[in-house]
Amino acid sequence: MISDEEIDAALMAHITLQWRKVARVVGTTMMELGEKRSGRDDLYFAGRVAFLAVTRVIEYDGDLGQMGQCEVRLPQAQDDA
Repeated sequence: MISDEEIDAALMAHITLQWRKVARVVGTTMMELGEKRSGRDDLYFAGRVAFLAVTRVIEYDGDLGQMGQCEVRLPQAQDDA
């Protein structure tokens, strides 16, 4: 069975500096993993995206409970100047 850490890494591979819908990230990741995801559904993967967002690994805009409405991206660089 694939671990949460492996799922998170697979999700992160589909998150870029540009905003993307959570549904796109989840769907692409699930297709890539295929049978490895062993019965975990889209809501499980969306929950992993939400975990990454609330722990500030990624940024989000919108309601994390609405895959089709929420967008995520990698954190933007902050200027300290």
